[in-house]
Amino acid sequence: MSVLITGGMGFVGLNIAQQILSRQGRVILFGPDTAPHAFTKALQELPGQLEIIAGDISRREDLDEVLSDKKPENIVNAAAITAGPEREITAAHDIFRVNLMGTIELLEACLRHGTKRLIQLGTGSVFGEAGQWSESLDEHSSAAMPESLYGISKFAAERTCMRYASRRNLDVTVIRLGTVFGRWEYSTGVRDTLSIPLQLLKAAHLGEHAVLSRHCANDWVYSVDVASGVLCALSAKTRPEPLYHLSSGQRWNVDQWCEKLVATFPGFSYESVDDNSLCNIGRNASPKRSPMSIERIRKGLGFEPQYLAQEAFSDFVQWGNTYLH
Repeated sequence: MSVLITGGMGFVGLNIAQQILSRQGRVILFGPDTAPHAFTKALQELPGQLEIIAGDISRREDLDEVLSDKKPENIVNAAAITAGPEREITAAHDIFRVNLMGTIELLEACLRHGTKRLIQLGTGSVFGEAGQWSESLDEHSSAAMPESLYGISKFAAERTCMRYASRRNLDVTVIRLGTVFGRWEYSTGVRDTLSIPLQLLKAAHLGEHAVLSRHCANDWVYSVDVASGVLCALSAKTRPEPLYHLSSGQRWNVDQWCEKLVATFPGFSYESVDDNSLCNIGRNASPKRSPMSIERIRKGLGFEPQYLAQEAFSDFVQWGNTYLH
Protein backbone atom coordinates (compact mmCIF):
# COMPACT_ATOMS: atom_id res chain seq x y z
CA MET A 1 0.00 0.00 0.00
CA SER A 2 1.26 3.46 -0.91
CA VAL A 3 -0.40 6.45 0.80
CA LEU A 4 0.12 10.20 0.56
CA ILE A 5 -0.89 11.93 3.79
CA THR A 6 -1.51 15.65 3.47
CA GLY A 7 -0.95 17.47 6.74
CA GLY A 8 1.13 14.41 7.43
CA MET A 9 3.28 16.07 10.08
CA GLY A 10 0.27 16.48 12.37
CA PHE A 11 -0.10 13.85 15.06
CA VAL A 12 -3.03 12.05 13.40
CA GLY A 13 -1.04 11.79 10.19
CA LEU A 14 1.98 10.47 12.08
CA ASN A 15 -0.16 7.77 13.71
CA ILE A 16 -1.54 6.68 10.34
CA ALA A 17 1.98 6.65 8.92
CA GLN A 18 3.22 4.52 11.81
CA GLN A 19 0.67 1.78 11.14
CA ILE A 20 1.23 1.73 7.38
CA LEU A 21 5.01 1.65 7.78
CA SER A 22 4.73 -1.12 10.38
CA ARG A 23 2.99 -3.16 7.68
CA GLN A 24 5.87 -2.45 5.26
CA GLY A 25 3.84 0.04 3.25
CA ARG A 26 4.99 3.25 1.59
CA VAL A 27 4.10 6.65 3.06
CA ILE A 28 4.61 10.15 1.69
CA LEU A 29 4.12 12.84 4.34
CA PHE A 30 3.14 16.05 2.55
CA GLY A 31 2.83 19.49 4.09
CA PRO A 32 4.55 22.76 4.94
CA ASP A 33 5.73 21.79 8.42
CA THR A 34 8.25 19.49 10.08
CA ALA A 35 7.60 17.23 13.06
CA PRO A 36 9.99 16.88 16.00
CA HIS A 37 13.10 14.98 14.92
CA ALA A 38 12.53 12.23 17.48
CA PHE A 39 9.12 11.51 15.96
CA THR A 40 10.28 11.23 12.35
CA LYS A 41 13.35 9.26 13.44
CA ALA A 42 11.09 6.68 15.10
CA LEU A 43 9.04 6.36 11.91
CA GLN A 44 12.15 6.04 9.74
CA GLU A 45 13.22 3.02 11.79
CA LEU A 46 10.07 1.10 10.83
CA PRO A 47 10.24 -1.46 7.99
CA GLY A 48 8.22 0.51 5.40
CA GLN A 49 9.36 3.30 3.08
CA LEU A 50 8.94 6.88 4.36
CA GLU A 51 9.31 10.03 2.28
CA ILE A 52 8.77 13.61 3.46
CA ILE A 53 7.78 16.20 0.85
CA ALA A 54 7.29 19.92 1.48
CA GLY A 55 4.20 21.39 -0.12
CA ASP A 56 0.97 23.34 0.28
CA ILE A 57 -2.39 21.62 -0.22
CA SER A 58 -3.90 24.84 -1.57
CA ARG A 59 -1.32 25.05 -4.40
CA ARG A 60 -2.24 23.11 -7.53
CA GLU A 61 1.41 23.07 -8.64
CA ASP A 62 2.56 21.40 -5.41
CA LEU A 63 -0.13 18.72 -5.61
CA ASP A 64 0.52 17.98 -9.28
CA GLU A 65 4.25 17.67 -8.65
CA VAL A 66 3.97 15.22 -5.76
CA LEU A 67 1.24 13.12 -7.40
CA SER A 68 3.09 12.96 -10.73
CA ASP A 69 6.41 12.12 -9.11
CA LYS A 70 5.36 9.76 -6.30
CA LYS A 71 2.17 8.25 -7.80
CA PRO A 72 0.54 7.16 -4.52
CA GLU A 73 -2.38 4.75 -4.78
CA ASN A 74 -4.31 6.41 -1.96
CA ILE A 75 -4.49 9.77 -0.19
CA VAL A 76 -5.50 10.69 3.35
CA ASN A 77 -6.33 14.38 3.75
CA ALA A 78 -5.34 15.30 7.29
CA ALA A 79 -4.43 18.90 6.43
CA ALA A 80 -6.35 21.40 8.56
CA ILE A 81 -6.08 24.56 10.56
CA THR A 82 -7.79 23.73 13.85
CA ALA A 83 -8.51 27.30 14.80
CA GLY A 84 -9.43 28.70 18.18
CA PRO A 85 -11.40 31.92 18.81
CA GLU A 86 -8.38 34.23 18.51
CA ARG A 87 -7.21 32.81 15.18
CA GLU A 88 -10.75 33.16 13.83
CA ILE A 89 -10.39 36.93 14.21
CA THR A 90 -6.97 37.22 12.60
CA ALA A 91 -6.84 34.40 10.03
CA ALA A 92 -10.30 33.58 8.68
CA HIS A 93 -9.00 33.57 5.11
CA ASP A 94 -6.26 31.06 5.94
CA ILE A 95 -8.70 28.76 7.74
CA PHE A 96 -10.90 28.48 4.64
CA ARG A 97 -7.93 28.44 2.25
CA VAL A 98 -6.62 25.24 3.85
CA ASN A 99 -9.72 23.52 5.21
CA LEU A 100 -12.07 24.09 2.26
CA MET A 101 -10.19 25.38 -0.79
CA GLY A 102 -7.27 23.04 -0.11
CA THR A 103 -9.73 20.14 -0.10
CA ILE A 104 -11.16 21.26 -3.44
CA GLU A 105 -7.67 21.51 -4.93
CA LEU A 106 -6.97 17.99 -3.69
CA LEU A 107 -10.23 16.59 -5.11
CA GLU A 108 -9.42 18.06 -8.51
CA ALA A 109 -5.87 16.71 -8.33
CA CYS A 110 -7.22 13.23 -7.55
CA LEU A 111 -9.36 13.37 -10.68
CA ARG A 112 -6.44 14.57 -12.82
CA HIS A 113 -4.07 11.88 -11.58
CA GLY A 114 -6.44 8.94 -11.20
CA THR A 115 -6.01 8.46 -7.45
CA LYS A 116 -7.52 5.17 -6.34
CA ARG A 117 -9.06 6.33 -3.05
CA LEU A 118 -9.21 9.50 -0.96
CA ILE A 119 -10.02 9.56 2.75
CA GLN A 120 -11.07 12.99 4.01
CA LEU A 121 -10.69 13.42 7.77
CA GLY A 122 -13.57 15.36 9.32
CA THR A 123 -14.45 16.41 12.83
CA GLY A 124 -17.19 16.15 15.42
CA SER A 125 -17.01 19.94 15.64
CA VAL A 126 -19.49 20.05 12.76
CA PHE A 127 -22.27 19.36 15.28
CA GLY A 128 -21.75 22.53 17.33
CA GLU A 129 -24.22 22.89 20.20
CA ALA A 130 -26.49 20.36 18.49
CA GLY A 131 -23.94 17.76 19.54
CA GLN A 132 -25.28 17.98 23.10
CA TRP A 133 -28.90 17.21 22.30
CA SER A 134 -28.96 13.41 22.03
CA GLU A 135 -27.48 10.36 23.70
CA SER A 136 -25.31 9.62 20.66
CA LEU A 137 -24.61 11.21 17.30
CA ASP A 138 -25.49 9.41 14.06
CA GLU A 139 -24.00 10.16 10.65
CA HIS A 140 -27.36 10.79 8.99
CA SER A 141 -30.01 11.53 11.62
CA SER A 142 -28.08 13.94 13.88
CA ALA A 143 -28.17 17.60 12.88
CA ALA A 144 -24.86 19.25 11.97
CA MET A 145 -24.89 22.89 13.09
CA PRO A 146 -21.26 24.06 13.14
CA GLU A 147 -20.53 27.34 14.92
CA SER A 148 -16.77 27.88 14.79
CA LEU A 149 -14.99 28.73 11.56
CA TYR A 150 -13.10 25.46 11.95
CA GLY A 151 -16.36 23.48 12.13
CA ILE A 152 -18.00 25.50 9.33
CA SER A 153 -15.04 25.10 6.97
CA LYS A 154 -14.70 21.37 7.71
CA PHE A 155 -18.42 20.79 7.21
CA ALA A 156 -18.29 22.59 3.87
CA ALA A 157 -15.30 20.44 2.90
CA GLU A 158 -16.98 17.17 3.80
CA ARG A 159 -20.16 18.06 1.89
CA THR A 160 -18.00 19.02 -1.09
CA CYS A 161 -16.27 15.63 -0.93
CA MET A 162 -19.60 13.83 -0.88
CA ARG A 163 -20.72 15.85 -3.91
CA TYR A 164 -17.58 14.82 -5.81
CA ALA A 165 -18.29 11.21 -4.86
CA SER A 166 -21.83 11.31 -6.21
CA ARG A 167 -21.36 13.57 -9.25
CA ARG A 168 -17.77 12.95 -10.32
CA ASN A 169 -17.61 9.25 -9.36
CA LEU A 170 -14.58 9.86 -7.16
CA ASP A 171 -13.82 7.21 -4.53
CA VAL A 172 -13.77 9.57 -1.55
CA THR A 173 -14.97 8.87 1.98
CA VAL A 174 -15.33 11.32 4.85
CA ILE A 175 -14.34 10.03 8.29
CA ARG A 176 -15.46 12.28 11.13
CA LEU A 177 -13.22 11.97 14.17
CA GLY A 178 -14.09 12.30 17.84
CA THR A 179 -11.80 14.20 20.21
CA VAL A 180 -8.45 12.61 19.38
CA PHE A 181 -5.49 12.26 21.73
CA GLY A 182 -2.49 9.99 21.92
CA ARG A 183 0.93 9.24 20.49
CA TRP A 184 2.92 11.85 18.58
CA GLU A 185 0.83 14.85 19.65
CA TYR A 186 2.67 18.16 19.77
CA SER A 187 2.07 21.84 19.09
CA THR A 188 2.14 22.23 15.30
CA GLY A 189 1.28 25.92 15.14
CA VAL A 190 -1.97 25.26 13.26
CA ARG A 191 -3.76 23.44 16.08
CA ASP A 192 -4.67 25.95 18.73
CA THR A 193 -5.73 23.64 21.57
CA LEU A 194 -3.78 20.54 22.56
CA SER A 195 -5.86 17.64 23.84
CA ILE A 196 -6.86 17.54 27.50
CA PRO A 197 -5.05 14.20 28.06
CA LEU A 198 -1.78 15.57 26.66
CA GLN A 199 -2.00 18.72 28.77
CA LEU A 200 -2.70 16.57 31.83
CA LEU A 201 0.18 14.22 31.06
CA LYS A 202 2.59 17.14 30.72
CA ALA A 203 1.37 18.55 34.06
CA ALA A 204 1.78 15.14 35.67
CA HIS A 205 5.37 14.84 34.45
CA LEU A 206 6.10 18.22 36.02
CA GLY A 207 4.30 17.40 39.27
CA GLU A 208 1.92 20.33 38.81
CA HIS A 209 -1.60 20.98 40.06
CA ALA A 210 -4.10 20.81 37.18
CA VAL A 211 -7.34 22.76 37.14
CA LEU A 212 -9.76 21.72 34.41
CA SER A 213 -13.40 22.22 33.55
CA ARG A 214 -15.78 19.49 34.61
CA HIS A 215 -17.68 20.29 31.40
CA CYS A 216 -14.80 19.59 28.99
CA ALA A 217 -15.32 17.31 26.01
CA ASN A 218 -15.00 13.64 26.93
CA ASP A 219 -15.84 11.88 23.65
CA TRP A 220 -12.21 10.86 23.44
CA VAL A 221 -10.66 8.44 20.97
CA TYR A 222 -7.08 7.22 21.07
CA SER A 223 -4.88 8.09 18.10
CA VAL A 224 -3.88 4.46 17.50
CA ASP A 225 -7.55 3.52 17.09
CA VAL A 226 -8.05 6.43 14.70
CA ALA A 227 -5.19 5.17 12.54
CA SER A 228 -6.63 1.63 12.61
CA GLY A 229 -10.03 2.90 11.49
CA VAL A 230 -8.52 4.88 8.62
CA LEU A 231 -6.61 1.79 7.50
CA CYS A 232 -9.88 -0.17 7.50
CA ALA A 233 -11.26 2.36 5.02
CA LEU A 234 -8.10 2.43 2.91
CA SER A 235 -7.96 -1.35 2.59
CA ALA A 236 -11.68 -1.99 2.01
CA LYS A 237 -12.11 -4.15 -1.09
CA THR A 238 -15.26 -2.32 -2.17
CA ARG A 239 -15.87 1.43 -2.10
CA PRO A 240 -16.69 2.53 1.46
CA GLU A 241 -19.77 4.58 2.25
CA PRO A 242 -19.47 8.36 1.83
CA LEU A 243 -19.47 9.10 5.58
CA TYR A 244 -18.45 7.33 8.78
CA HIS A 245 -17.94 8.31 12.38
CA LEU A 246 -14.67 7.15 13.93
CA SER A 247 -14.44 7.40 17.69
CA SER A 248 -14.57 5.20 20.76
CA GLY A 249 -18.38 5.37 20.78
CA GLN A 250 -18.54 6.31 24.46
CA ARG A 251 -17.87 9.01 27.01
CA TRP A 252 -14.63 8.81 29.01
CA ASN A 253 -14.54 9.45 32.74
CA VAL A 254 -12.14 12.38 33.09
CA ASP A 255 -11.94 12.14 36.90
CA GLN A 256 -10.96 8.47 36.71
CA TRP A 257 -8.30 9.36 34.16
CA CYS A 258 -6.91 12.03 36.49
CA GLU A 259 -6.94 9.58 39.42
CA LYS A 260 -4.81 7.20 37.36
CA LEU A 261 -2.34 10.05 36.83
CA VAL A 262 -2.33 10.83 40.56
CA ALA A 263 -1.50 7.18 41.30
CA THR A 264 1.25 7.10 38.66
CA PHE A 265 2.98 10.47 39.12
CA PRO A 266 3.89 11.56 42.67
CA GLY A 267 3.34 15.27 43.13
CA PHE A 268 0.55 15.57 40.56
CA SER A 269 -2.86 16.75 41.73
CA TYR A 270 -5.99 18.08 40.07
CA GLU A 271 -9.38 19.63 40.60
CA SER A 272 -12.46 20.12 38.40
CA VAL A 273 -14.23 23.48 38.35
CA ASP A 274 -17.27 25.09 36.71
CA ASP A 275 -15.60 28.41 35.86
CA ASN A 276 -13.41 28.06 32.76
CA SER A 277 -11.50 31.22 33.64
CA LEU A 278 -9.94 29.34 36.57
CA CYS A 279 -8.60 26.52 34.39
CA ASN A 280 -4.93 26.02 33.57
CA ILE A 281 -5.80 22.94 31.48
CA GLY A 282 -8.04 23.20 28.43
CA ARG A 283 -9.39 26.69 29.09
CA ASN A 284 -10.38 27.05 25.41
CA ALA A 285 -11.15 23.38 24.80
CA SER A 286 -14.42 22.28 23.23
CA PRO A 287 -17.37 21.74 25.58
CA LYS A 288 -18.76 18.31 26.33
CA ARG A 289 -20.73 16.69 23.52
CA SER A 290 -22.46 13.36 23.01
CA PRO A 291 -20.35 10.44 21.80
CA MET A 292 -20.54 9.62 18.12
CA SER A 293 -22.10 6.31 17.19
CA ILE A 294 -19.63 3.95 15.51
CA GLU A 295 -22.11 1.26 14.47
CA ARG A 296 -21.82 2.15 10.78
CA ILE A 297 -18.02 1.84 10.63
CA ARG A 298 -18.13 -1.21 12.87
CA LYS A 299 -20.55 -3.05 10.59
CA GLY A 300 -19.31 -1.70 7.27
CA LEU A 301 -15.54 -1.79 7.73
CA GLY A 302 -15.00 -4.08 10.72
CA PHE A 303 -13.53 -1.36 12.94
CA GLU A 304 -13.43 -2.03 16.69
CA PRO A 305 -11.64 0.28 19.14
CA GLN A 306 -8.86 -1.48 21.03
CA TYR A 307 -7.61 1.37 23.20
CA LEU A 308 -10.24 2.27 25.77
CA ALA A 309 -9.44 3.72 29.19
CA GLN A 310 -6.92 1.26 30.62
CA GLU A 311 -5.20 0.32 27.36
CA ALA A 312 -4.97 3.93 26.22
CA PHE A 313 -3.66 5.13 29.58
CA SER A 314 -0.90 2.53 29.71
CA ASP A 315 0.19 3.16 26.12
CA PHE A 316 0.05 6.95 26.44
CA VAL A 317 2.07 7.03 29.65
CA GLN A 318 4.67 4.72 28.13
CA TRP A 319 4.89 6.93 25.03
CA GLY A 320 5.14 10.05 27.21
CA ASN A 321 7.94 8.56 29.30
CA THR A 322 9.96 8.21 26.10
CA TYR A 323 9.12 11.39 24.21
CA LEU A 324 7.98 14.06 26.70
CA HIS A 325 10.83 16.03 28.24
